[in-house]
Amino acid sequence: MELIYTIVGDIIRIDGIKEAQPQVVIPPELEGRRVTELGAYALSGSDVEEIYLPPWLEKVGAYGFYGCEKLRRIYCYGRVLDLGAGLFAGVQTVELLDITEFVGEKSCFKDMLSEFRHTLRVRVRRITEDALTNGDFEQIRSGDAGAFQEARLIFPEYYEESVENTPARILFVETHGCGHRYRYCFSGREFQYTGYDELFSHVKVQESEELVTELALGRLLFPCGLTDEYRVMYMDYVREHWRTAGVLMARAGVRRFGQATNLEPGRIPWLVQTVLEGAECRTSSAQGGIAEQITELISIAQQAGDTELVSWLMDYRYHRGGAEAQETTRKRRFEL
Repeated sequence: MELIYTIVGDIIRIDGIKEAQPQVVIPPELEGRRVTELGAYALSGSDVEEIYLPPWLEKVGAYGFYGCEKLRRIYCYGRVLDLGAGLFAGVQTVELLDITEFVGEKSCFKDMLSEFRHTLRVRVRRITEDALTNGDFEQIRSGDAGAFQEARLIFPEYYEESVENTPARILFVETHGCGHRYRYCFSGREFQYTGYDELFSHVKVQESEELVTELALGRLLFPCGLTDEYRVMYMDYVREHWRTAGVLMARAGVRRFGQATNLEPGRIPWLVQTVLEGAECRTSSAQGGIAEQITELISIAQQAGDTELVSWLMDYRYHRGGAEAQETTRKRRFEL
């Protein structure tokens, strides 16, 4: 892969990339100068699938990703405030937007989000300039650079349909899907997490159980801006749909399922200890009890081929069974 670029004073503009690979990483600096611009048509028509944009990029020229029909994932920083016309024209495959914002700075989150009407998973991180200066930005991306705020969100699909009222000779637009509501959760450029959470009642009736469950799990596991009221709301939904949550979590680390997810592998222990045990504490009739739930989760993990998870669940069941037996014996002795 060869970068074609122009030096403009103290900065670099990337004009094109020869023989772009499926994964393209634009370096933060070239020849000691920061890369701040991606030129017009820079990657148009390429086979890029994942693009990593540098932290000081401020502008992407017109039709920068035009016709990139395989583009699935975009990793960028919030400083890209100048987005060219037709930036993602002909691109319908993007499934994940990973954006890192800087505290106290304007962000392109709203503008990037408005480019896509299909279902989009978004990972938002908020860091300080010092965190970027003192640590490697790739470590920040992978979550190894210390504490920062993070949210994992899902923005459902929506589409618009033109409908003609022939007698009145009026053409009006009908909007389908709740995705447009989720894309309005901004005050200026600032994302409003409470406004996002308020829309949960809409997504529950308009989207699939799997998507709604993943949305709820994302808010619980990465609770940036999550209030106690909405935490309880999401927790109640996951408790009710624990089986779907188990399937999604088991699939998260398995490549063969081949779909984007906001979930990380290895989180079923959290589901068991935080969600299922919490439900059992609240009621003694939690859908057959936690023992039956653990048995079903073992089956789910086996189907996903996750032997490590199967081992953890079986070990958990064994130790829990022993603890319950001891508690039963203690109660009997007390009654006697």
